[in-house]
Amino acid sequence: MTILTIAGRSILLAAVVVAGATVTAANAQSAEAPAMKVGDRWVYNVQSGVGISTITYQETREVTSVSASGFMVKVTGKTAGGADFTRVDDYAAPGSLRSGALCIDQVYRFPTPLQRVPFPIATGQRSSRWVNVLTVPDGNRGQINYSFRTRSWEDLTLPAGAFNAIRIDVLMTLDDADAFRHATNCNFTYWYSPAVRGTVRERRSAQFQEMDAFTPPQRVLSASYELASFTPGKP
Repeated sequence: MTILTIAGRSILLAAVVVAGATVTAANAQSAEAPAMKVGDRWVYNVQSGVGISTITYQETREVTSVSASGFMVKVTGKTAGGADFTRVDDYAAPGSLRSGALCIDQVYRFPTPLQRVPFPIATGQRSSRWVNVLTVPDGNRGQINYSFRTRSWEDLTLPAGAFNAIRIDVLMTLDDADAFRHATNCNFTYWYSPAVRGTVRERRSAQFQEMDAFTPPQRVLSASYELASFTPGKP
């Protein structure tokens, strides 16, 4: 297996993987949707923790199948609490999530696939909408608010190499409010690079506010991801 290190962000989805594209200029102002390949593999160095509790580990995302109806990405890493996990995210198309985890560890299924960011990706794109979801595995119905805004292209130097990537800011309000607390708000930033068909850097945070307005917001997620290596799949 050959590790591709490029001298020269994400998702997505996705975590999230956000699928990538091919461009012809180092500072291209847009990135077209790609054809994903079985075996595309991203490895990230992750630092995660809330308060004084911090863990470091590697997360791996790998395309395991591609068909006319979409593709699957196997994700192996750790939960916000530090437990090992493996899940499979289902994409209808690049950036279009049918099922997967959006913020912390809860997996959602989308009756209408969630287009996390539209292709071609370019600066100045934005959207804010309510999205119907089903929680997995119990199937409870809910709604989340999903907003994104594309920023500028930036030059980044990471463990995997140097990249030109576009910054994407994402805000999410989940469906987990109850009688004692407001819904969780997630604030993510991805840097997506067409060179690796995915994100090269991610910053993730999430918090909620209890109904008691005098209680400080409760941070439940604080994590950073940096691309350590990208292995392209076979044609």
